[in-house]
Amino acid sequence: MIKKLQKIGNSRGILLEKPLLKLLKVENDDSVEIVPHEDGLLIKKLDVQSAYNEVSKKHRKSLDKLAE
Repeated sequence: MIKKLQKIGNSRGILLEKPLLKLLKVENDDSVEIVPHEDGLLIKKLDVQSAYNEVSKKHRKSLDKLAE
């Protein structure tokens, strides 16, 4: 599938059609993760557990202080 970058405000973006989102099993309020890959970008649905793990890993010290 070839897509053209489109102007969105001061940025550029790619619109993903409903059939493609359906393939990714992404719904209206879901988030996606965009990961650099050796040949381009990987777009994948972000589940709650992996989002928590990422935030927890990145901000462990701050979260521990908040828990005190």
